[in-house]
Amino acid sequence: MTETPVVVIAYNRPDKVRRLITRLSTLKPPTIIFAVDGPKPGRQEDELKVQEVRSLVELINWTDRVETRFQPTNLGLRTAVTDVVSHAVSLHGQAIIMEEDTLPGANWFPYAREMLERHRDNSRIEHISGYNLVPQRFLSNGLEGSRLTRYPESIAWATWDRAWDKFDGSLDWALNASVAELARIVGSRAGALRWKQNFADAEANRISTWAYRWIASLWSRDSFVLSPNQNLVTYAGYDAGTHTLMKAPWSELSLYEGDLRQSLSGTADLDPRADEWVGKRVFAENPFGVARGVAITAALAARKMNRNRRVLAQRGLS
Repeated sequence: MTETPVVVIAYNRPDKVRRLITRLSTLKPPTIIFAVDGPKPGRQEDELKVQEVRSLVELINWTDRVETRFQPTNLGLRTAVTDVVSHAVSLHGQAIIMEEDTLPGANWFPYAREMLERHRDNSRIEHISGYNLVPQRFLSNGLEGSRLTRYPESIAWATWDRAWDKFDGSLDWALNASVAELARIVGSRAGALRWKQNFADAEANRISTWAYRWIASLWSRDSFVLSPNQNLVTYAGYDAGTHTLMKAPWSELSLYEGDLRQSLSGTADLDPRADEWVGKRVFAENPFGVARGVAITAALAARKMNRNRRVLAQRGLS
Protein backbone atom coordinates (compact mmCIF):
# COMPACT_ATOMS: atom_id res chain seq x y z
CA MET A 1 0.00 0.00 0.00
CA THR A 2 1.01 3.61 -0.56
CA GLU A 3 2.44 5.33 2.51
CA THR A 4 -0.36 7.41 4.00
CA PRO A 5 0.41 10.25 6.40
CA VAL A 6 -1.88 11.14 9.27
CA VAL A 7 -2.35 14.90 9.19
CA VAL A 8 -3.06 16.46 12.59
CA ILE A 9 -4.68 19.89 12.23
CA ALA A 10 -4.36 21.97 15.40
CA TYR A 11 -4.59 25.52 16.63
CA ASN A 12 -4.84 26.70 20.24
CA ARG A 13 -6.35 23.92 22.36
CA PRO A 14 -3.39 22.17 24.02
CA ASP A 15 -5.52 19.90 26.20
CA LYS A 16 -7.30 18.43 23.19
CA VAL A 17 -4.11 18.11 21.17
CA ARG A 18 -2.36 16.36 24.05
CA ARG A 19 -5.25 13.93 24.36
CA LEU A 20 -5.22 13.24 20.61
CA ILE A 21 -1.47 12.59 20.56
CA THR A 22 -1.82 10.28 23.57
CA ARG A 23 -4.38 8.27 21.62
CA LEU A 24 -2.17 8.27 18.52
CA SER A 25 0.70 6.90 20.62
CA THR A 26 -1.33 3.71 21.16
CA LEU A 27 -2.13 3.38 17.43
CA LYS A 28 1.35 4.40 16.23
CA PRO A 29 0.74 5.74 12.72
CA PRO A 30 4.20 5.72 11.11
CA THR A 31 4.00 9.08 9.32
CA ILE A 32 2.67 12.29 10.90
CA ILE A 33 2.24 15.79 9.52
CA PHE A 34 1.62 18.08 12.51
CA ALA A 35 0.08 21.35 11.33
CA VAL A 36 -0.58 24.26 13.70
CA ASP A 37 -2.13 27.55 12.59
CA GLY A 38 -0.46 30.76 13.75
CA PRO A 39 -1.72 33.00 16.57
CA LYS A 40 -4.12 35.83 15.92
CA PRO A 41 -2.36 39.21 16.01
CA GLY A 42 -2.50 41.19 19.21
CA ARG A 43 -3.66 38.29 21.40
CA GLN A 44 -0.94 37.30 23.84
CA GLU A 45 -3.00 34.49 25.40
CA ASP A 46 -3.61 33.03 21.94
CA GLU A 47 0.10 33.17 21.17
CA LEU A 48 0.96 31.32 24.39
CA LYS A 49 -1.56 28.59 23.67
CA VAL A 50 -0.32 28.16 20.11
CA GLN A 51 3.26 27.88 21.39
CA GLU A 52 2.15 25.24 23.88
CA VAL A 53 0.40 23.27 21.14
CA ARG A 54 3.51 23.40 18.95
CA SER A 55 5.67 22.11 21.81
CA LEU A 56 3.50 18.99 22.00
CA VAL A 57 5.22 17.65 18.88
CA GLU A 58 7.79 16.31 21.36
CA LEU A 59 5.17 13.76 22.48
CA ILE A 60 5.23 12.13 19.05
CA ASN A 61 8.09 9.80 19.96
CA TRP A 62 7.05 6.49 18.36
CA THR A 63 8.28 7.45 14.88
CA ASP A 64 10.94 9.65 13.35
CA ARG A 65 8.78 10.40 10.30
CA VAL A 66 7.27 13.60 11.65
CA GLU A 67 6.87 16.80 9.67
CA THR A 68 5.78 20.06 11.28
CA ARG A 69 3.91 22.75 9.41
CA PHE A 70 3.70 25.73 11.74
CA GLN A 71 2.17 28.89 10.30
CA PRO A 72 3.87 32.14 11.43
CA THR A 73 0.58 34.06 11.35
CA ASN A 74 -3.05 33.09 11.63
CA LEU A 75 -4.50 31.80 8.37
CA GLY A 76 -7.91 30.91 9.74
CA LEU A 77 -9.58 27.53 9.57
CA ARG A 78 -10.48 27.71 5.89
CA THR A 79 -6.99 28.46 4.60
CA ALA A 80 -5.08 26.47 7.22
CA VAL A 81 -6.91 23.24 6.35
CA THR A 82 -6.69 23.60 2.58
CA ASP A 83 -3.00 24.50 2.85
CA VAL A 84 -1.92 21.40 4.76
CA VAL A 85 -4.20 18.96 2.89
CA SER A 86 -2.85 20.24 -0.42
CA HIS A 87 0.68 19.86 0.92
CA ALA A 88 0.09 16.33 2.20
CA VAL A 89 -1.53 14.89 -0.92
CA SER A 90 1.03 16.55 -3.18
CA LEU A 91 3.77 14.64 -1.33
CA HIS A 92 2.04 11.33 -0.69
CA GLY A 93 -0.85 11.10 -3.15
CA GLN A 94 -3.33 10.60 -0.31
CA ALA A 95 -3.79 11.50 3.35
CA ILE A 96 -5.82 10.81 6.49
CA ILE A 97 -6.85 14.02 8.23
CA MET A 98 -7.61 14.42 11.94
CA GLU A 99 -8.71 17.64 13.59
CA GLU A 100 -7.43 18.42 17.08
CA ASP A 101 -10.75 17.72 18.82
CA THR A 102 -11.11 14.13 17.63
CA LEU A 103 -10.08 10.75 19.04
CA PRO A 104 -9.67 7.89 16.56
CA GLY A 105 -10.86 4.44 17.50
CA ALA A 106 -8.63 1.43 16.89
CA ASN A 107 -10.34 0.68 13.56
CA TRP A 108 -10.31 4.07 11.87
CA PHE A 109 -6.79 4.00 10.43
CA PRO A 110 -6.99 0.39 9.14
CA TYR A 111 -10.36 1.14 7.56
CA ALA A 112 -9.15 4.40 5.99
CA ARG A 113 -6.00 2.84 4.58
CA GLU A 114 -7.86 -0.12 3.05
CA MET A 115 -10.56 2.10 1.55
CA LEU A 116 -7.94 4.44 0.11
CA GLU A 117 -6.28 1.47 -1.52
CA ARG A 118 -9.48 -0.24 -2.65
CA HIS A 119 -11.05 2.86 -4.21
CA ARG A 120 -7.92 4.60 -5.43
CA ASP A 121 -9.04 4.50 -9.06
CA ASN A 122 -12.77 4.82 -8.46
CA SER A 123 -13.46 8.35 -9.64
CA ARG A 124 -17.00 8.10 -8.30
CA ILE A 125 -15.67 8.26 -4.71
CA GLU A 126 -13.62 11.28 -3.61
CA HIS A 127 -13.84 11.33 0.19
CA ILE A 128 -13.75 8.72 2.97
CA SER A 129 -15.35 9.55 6.32
CA GLY A 130 -14.59 8.04 9.71
CA TYR A 131 -17.28 9.74 11.80
CA ASN A 132 -20.71 8.16 11.38
CA LEU A 133 -23.69 9.84 13.00
CA VAL A 134 -26.55 7.75 11.60
CA PRO A 135 -28.08 5.24 14.04
CA GLN A 136 -28.51 1.69 12.78
CA ARG A 137 -32.30 1.96 12.63
CA PHE A 138 -32.04 4.70 10.00
CA LEU A 139 -29.70 2.73 7.73
CA SER A 140 -31.10 0.77 4.80
CA ASN A 141 -28.53 -1.98 5.30
CA GLY A 142 -26.73 -1.70 8.61
CA LEU A 143 -25.09 -5.10 8.14
CA GLU A 144 -23.08 -3.75 5.22
CA GLY A 145 -19.83 -2.14 6.34
CA SER A 146 -19.99 0.99 4.21
CA ARG A 147 -22.42 3.13 2.27
CA LEU A 148 -22.22 5.95 -0.22
CA THR A 149 -23.48 9.34 0.88
CA ARG A 150 -23.66 12.91 -0.39
CA TYR A 151 -22.47 14.32 2.94
CA PRO A 152 -18.78 14.29 3.91
CA GLU A 153 -17.82 14.44 7.57
CA SER A 154 -14.96 16.88 8.00
CA ILE A 155 -13.37 16.05 11.38
CA ALA A 156 -11.77 12.71 10.49
CA TRP A 157 -11.52 11.83 6.83
CA ALA A 158 -9.27 10.79 3.99
CA THR A 159 -8.84 11.61 0.33
CA TRP A 160 -6.57 11.33 -2.70
CA ASP A 161 -4.72 13.91 -4.76
CA ARG A 162 -6.93 13.02 -7.77
CA ALA A 163 -9.93 14.35 -5.83
CA TRP A 164 -8.41 17.17 -3.78
CA ASP A 165 -6.68 18.65 -6.80
CA LYS A 166 -10.19 19.54 -8.05
CA PHE A 167 -11.06 21.45 -4.89
CA ASP A 168 -12.70 24.73 -5.91
CA GLY A 169 -12.62 27.33 -3.17
CA SER A 170 -14.42 29.95 -5.24
CA LEU A 171 -17.95 28.58 -4.63
CA ASP A 172 -18.83 29.55 -8.20
CA TRP A 173 -20.80 26.37 -8.81
CA ALA A 174 -22.59 26.55 -5.46
CA LEU A 175 -23.65 30.16 -5.88
CA ASN A 176 -24.87 29.60 -9.42
CA ALA A 177 -26.53 26.21 -8.95
CA SER A 178 -30.31 26.37 -9.24
CA VAL A 179 -32.63 25.34 -6.44
CA ALA A 180 -33.81 22.49 -8.67
CA GLU A 181 -30.23 21.29 -9.19
CA LEU A 182 -29.50 21.32 -5.47
CA ALA A 183 -32.84 19.67 -4.72
CA ARG A 184 -31.88 16.80 -7.02
CA ILE A 185 -28.78 16.23 -4.88
CA VAL A 186 -30.20 16.67 -1.38
CA GLY A 187 -33.71 15.43 -2.10
CA SER A 188 -35.92 18.39 -1.24
CA ARG A 189 -36.57 22.02 -2.07
CA ALA A 190 -36.21 23.00 1.60
CA GLY A 191 -32.82 21.31 1.66
CA ALA A 192 -31.77 23.17 -1.47
CA LEU A 193 -32.79 26.50 0.08
CA ARG A 194 -30.91 25.67 3.29
CA TRP A 195 -27.76 24.97 1.31
CA LYS A 196 -28.18 28.21 -0.61
CA GLN A 197 -28.02 29.90 2.81
CA ASN A 198 -24.95 27.89 3.84
CA PHE A 199 -23.09 28.72 0.66
CA ALA A 200 -24.01 32.41 0.93
CA ASP A 201 -22.69 32.54 4.50
CA ALA A 202 -19.45 30.91 3.37
CA GLU A 203 -19.02 33.21 0.38
CA ALA A 204 -19.58 36.30 2.57
CA ASN A 205 -16.98 34.98 5.06
CA ARG A 206 -19.54 35.02 7.83
CA ILE A 207 -18.07 31.60 8.61
CA SER A 208 -14.52 30.53 7.87
CA THR A 209 -15.26 27.16 6.31
CA TRP A 210 -13.40 24.99 3.88
CA ALA A 211 -15.95 22.20 4.36
CA TYR A 212 -18.83 23.88 2.51
CA ARG A 213 -16.48 24.59 -0.37
CA TRP A 214 -15.43 20.95 -0.41
CA ILE A 215 -19.06 19.81 -0.38
CA ALA A 216 -19.78 22.10 -3.31
CA SER A 217 -16.75 20.72 -5.16
CA LEU A 218 -18.01 17.16 -4.69
CA TRP A 219 -21.57 18.00 -5.69
CA SER A 220 -20.46 19.91 -8.77
CA ARG A 221 -18.91 16.67 -10.09
CA ASP A 222 -21.75 14.43 -8.89
CA SER A 223 -19.24 12.45 -6.82
CA PHE A 224 -19.76 10.61 -3.55
CA VAL A 225 -18.45 10.03 -0.05
CA LEU A 226 -17.72 6.59 1.37
CA SER A 227 -18.93 6.37 4.96
CA PRO A 228 -18.70 3.53 7.48
CA ASN A 229 -22.03 2.30 8.80
CA GLN A 230 -20.44 2.22 12.26
CA ASN A 231 -18.76 5.06 14.09
CA LEU A 232 -14.95 4.94 14.11
CA VAL A 233 -14.09 8.32 15.68
CA THR A 234 -15.07 10.31 18.79
CA TYR A 235 -15.63 14.06 18.57
CA ALA A 236 -15.17 16.51 21.45
CA GLY A 237 -15.37 19.92 19.81
CA TYR A 238 -18.64 21.32 21.06
CA ASP A 239 -17.34 22.57 24.39
CA ALA A 240 -14.83 25.16 23.14
CA GLY A 241 -14.82 25.30 19.36
CA THR A 242 -13.92 28.59 17.69
CA HIS A 243 -16.61 28.16 15.05
CA THR A 244 -19.26 26.42 17.16
CA LEU A 245 -22.44 28.40 17.88
CA MET A 246 -24.62 25.65 19.38
CA LYS A 247 -24.60 22.08 20.61
CA ALA A 248 -25.25 19.34 18.08
CA PRO A 249 -28.91 18.18 17.83
CA TRP A 250 -27.92 14.51 17.75
CA SER A 251 -26.27 11.96 20.02
CA GLU A 252 -22.84 10.64 19.16
CA LEU A 253 -22.68 6.91 18.54
CA SER A 254 -20.34 4.65 20.49
CA LEU A 255 -17.09 3.58 18.88
CA TYR A 256 -17.30 0.35 16.95
CA GLU A 257 -14.97 -2.24 18.46
CA GLY A 258 -14.99 -4.88 15.70
CA ASP A 259 -13.02 -4.95 12.46
CA LEU A 260 -15.33 -3.23 10.01
CA ARG A 261 -13.34 -4.46 7.04
CA GLN A 262 -14.73 -7.97 7.55
CA SER A 263 -18.24 -6.81 6.65
CA LEU A 264 -17.32 -5.00 3.45
CA SER A 265 -18.56 -6.19 0.09
CA GLY A 266 -16.99 -5.25 -3.21
CA THR A 267 -19.31 -2.30 -3.73
CA ALA A 268 -21.17 0.29 -1.69
CA ASP A 269 -24.51 1.84 -2.58
CA LEU A 270 -26.07 5.22 -1.92
CA ASP A 271 -28.36 5.05 1.10
CA PRO A 272 -31.14 7.64 0.56
CA ARG A 273 -32.72 6.82 3.94
CA ALA A 274 -29.50 7.56 5.80
CA ASP A 275 -28.94 10.73 3.77
CA GLU A 276 -32.44 11.93 4.57
CA TRP A 277 -31.65 11.53 8.29
CA VAL A 278 -28.36 13.44 7.92
CA GLY A 279 -29.97 16.16 5.82
CA LYS A 280 -32.76 16.80 8.29
CA ARG A 281 -31.03 16.10 11.61
CA VAL A 282 -27.56 17.48 10.95
CA PHE A 283 -28.06 20.14 8.28
CA ALA A 284 -31.64 21.21 9.10
CA GLU A 285 -32.95 20.62 5.59
CA ASN A 286 -36.56 21.46 6.39
CA PRO A 287 -38.76 24.58 6.46
CA PHE A 288 -37.94 25.25 10.12
CA GLY A 289 -34.23 24.95 9.30
CA VAL A 290 -34.59 27.48 6.49
CA ALA A 291 -36.30 29.91 8.86
CA ARG A 292 -33.67 29.31 11.53
CA GLY A 293 -30.99 29.80 8.89
CA VAL A 294 -32.09 33.41 8.51
CA ALA A 295 -31.51 33.95 12.23
CA ILE A 296 -28.15 32.15 12.08
CA THR A 297 -27.05 34.33 9.18
CA ALA A 298 -27.98 37.44 11.17
CA ALA A 299 -26.05 36.16 14.21
CA LEU A 300 -23.01 35.36 12.08
CA ALA A 301 -23.15 38.78 10.44
CA ALA A 302 -23.33 40.49 13.83
CA ARG A 303 -20.42 38.45 15.13
CA LYS A 304 -18.36 39.32 12.06
CA MET A 305 -19.19 43.03 12.49
CA ASN A 306 -18.18 42.98 16.16
CA ARG A 307 -14.97 41.17 15.30
CA ASN A 308 -14.13 43.78 12.66
CA ARG A 309 -14.82 46.56 15.14
CA ARG A 310 -12.43 45.00 17.65
CA VAL A 311 -9.72 44.77 15.00
CA LEU A 312 -10.21 48.40 14.06
CA ALA A 313 -10.13 49.43 17.73
CA GLN A 314 -6.88 47.56 18.26
CA ARG A 315 -5.40 49.43 15.30
CA GLY A 316 -6.63 52.77 16.65
CA LEU A 317 -8.93 53.32 13.67
CA SER A 318 -12.22 53.64 15.51
